[in-house]
Amino acid sequence: MIPVSEVGGDTRLTSGAGAAAIALARFPLGGRPLVLHDAAVEFAEARFPARTIEIAVDAARIDDLLVPDVAATARDATAVVGLGGGSTLDVAKIVRVLRESPHLAALLHSHGERSGFVRVPDVSVARRDRVPLLAIPTTFGTGAEVSRVACLATPWGRRLLSGGRLQPDRAALDPLRTSSLPRRLQREGLLEVVLRVLGPAIGSPAALAADHDAAAIVAAAVRLGERLRVGFLGPDERLFAAQLSSASLRTWALVGRETYAAKHWYLANELSWVTGTRKIPATIAILPALWRRITEGESTWGSAERLAEAWSWVRTAVPELSSDASDGLRELIGRWGLRPIPAPTEALLRAATTRAHTSWGGSLPALARIRPEDIHRIFTESFAERANADIERGEGVMQR
Repeated sequence: MIPVSEVGGDTRLTSGAGAAAIALARFPLGGRPLVLHDAAVEFAEARFPARTIEIAVDAARIDDLLVPDVAATARDATAVVGLGGGSTLDVAKIVRVLRESPHLAALLHSHGERSGFVRVPDVSVARRDRVPLLAIPTTFGTGAEVSRVACLATPWGRRLLSGGRLQPDRAALDPLRTSSLPRRLQREGLLEVVLRVLGPAIGSPAALAADHDAAAIVAAAVRLGERLRVGFLGPDERLFAAQLSSASLRTWALVGRETYAAKHWYLANELSWVTGTRKIPATIAILPALWRRITEGESTWGSAERLAEAWSWVRTAVPELSSDASDGLRELIGRWGLRPIPAPTEALLRAATTRAHTSWGGSLPALARIRPEDIHRIFTESFAERANADIERGEGVMQR
């Protein structure tokens, strides 16, 4: 088993079997830390001070009403420790910001009403008021433990918050903490890493350093997914998966990419919201159709040339996949046993279209050049293509 190691950066990252315990031992908890964890997860790595504030959260019930309540409870916390999946770590990140700067709660609320993207101001915080944050993920794929962003459910939808103070000071990648993660969620996590790298690459010009690191991360993640297809990931491989997830945000892979290049993210965010489904199943439901549009020359969604180049990184690991990115992605989804969301009603697709345009389009930059009818066409074509593919598969079975 790979020994525990530590690397610096904006987030100091400890990784290896037992990394959580070591990171906690080195972390300045103070006399009254806030320990925020998934309800189904317990800490066994450390003894916390007697005055520790411990809050278990249900990841499915996190919203903008819960977060201020937690922040109020933690108003005298000396540190924040988050343990759980991406949603729980996002809460820990936002709570740290509100603990240091309570006045930002009203600003985040008002901005979230107007736009899907909310920038968290880099407010100067006096040294005595700073609260360190340690993130310990129990999944891999989101990269929440090292990122400068967080998602939050609000009355207006799921909003993307961004700012330097959202980035944890320390993080621990511990394969002992992902040992119970279901294989399906491991595969989804690896695909999330792949798409986090591919999306910006497809919508940005070529760049030697970024493409080099992106290609390496994509190929490695796909190889792990292929191993999961026929077996299990051991501790070292789960650690590698988590390291790839973090590396997608810490290497050159995303440096210099266009800020809003990954157009699929905004559509999938709204589709998952209106259907009450998870992000990756919603993403893989629409991405083949969106990639088809890119291949056919609709440059508002991305570059056909860059899509072909980026898809070649995937085929480095699985050469038998179709060279056509849209077809090949469908094949990869099928190989990995991933399930897109069921076809929504037309009313839900129209609701997702409206939300995508009002939250990210119009005068807002993410989807500024994309018309509502073009968004709706992606949604409708996504499920029409799947229906046709299901019919073809059924006819093939009957012929055999």
